[in-house]
Amino acid sequence: MELFPAMDLYQGEIVRLRLGRFEERTVFGSDIAGTARSFREEGAEWIHVIDLEGAKKGFPCHLSAIGMLLDAGLKVQYGGGLRTEDHLEAAFSAGAERIYSGSLFASDPAGGNILFRRFGNRVIPAVDIRNGKVAVSGWQETAPFSPEQLVERIAASGFTLFLVTAVHRDGTGTGPDLEMYRSLRNSFPDLSIIAAGGISSLENIRSLAGAGMAGAVLGRALYEGTVQLGDALKEASGC
Repeated sequence: MELFPAMDLYQGEIVRLRLGRFEERTVFGSDIAGTARSFREEGAEWIHVIDLEGAKKGFPCHLSAIGMLLDAGLKVQYGGGLRTEDHLEAAFSAGAERIYSGSLFASDPAGGNILFRRFGNRVIPAVDIRNGKVAVSGWQETAPFSPEQLVERIAASGFTLFLVTAVHRDGTGTGPDLEMYRSLRNSFPDLSIIAAGGISSLENIRSLAGAGMAGAVLGRALYEGTVQLGDALKEASGC
């Protein structure tokens, strides 16, 4: 299983939200380059970037940070505010290896055909779930269909790798929603899922691997020192 250290960016600072609420954010400094270098030194190959400001405004706001992350030797998985094909192109041009988007797919699930033909699995559909409902527009709104309906429609376009975030666990440190992930895995056994939200221990990583997840995103636990990245990477690589 792959493990992705996360970096949430808002107004040039590294932050973490709680339950997807912008008013409940914690700032962990502004040394983007230094943090990226420390992740690389601990063995990370990827970094998962969440442009929170972009997600809120509807367009990418931290593309300039991608160069710093590349200089640190990391491959970048970038999302937040990517709501048009031009936004996707801009992120790739800035150096992102993979990008993910939720609102773009939620607004037009059938439009995935065009995106898949153009970008393939370099684009990851993001399905953000809050208590069984699809959250969109920076987690501020709810879509009129179920997570299963959304995944099914998108997968029909050819996408096989999905990012699924349990928004109701995000930033809480209470552990991932294993029941939700097991249910999705059972419904879509041929898809690969990267899990995010609430992951706060090595045991959580083992549990997600046991639930059949292809990857996991680790955020707040790294910044608060609850989990050491090197240990988490070793745990994930052994799963």
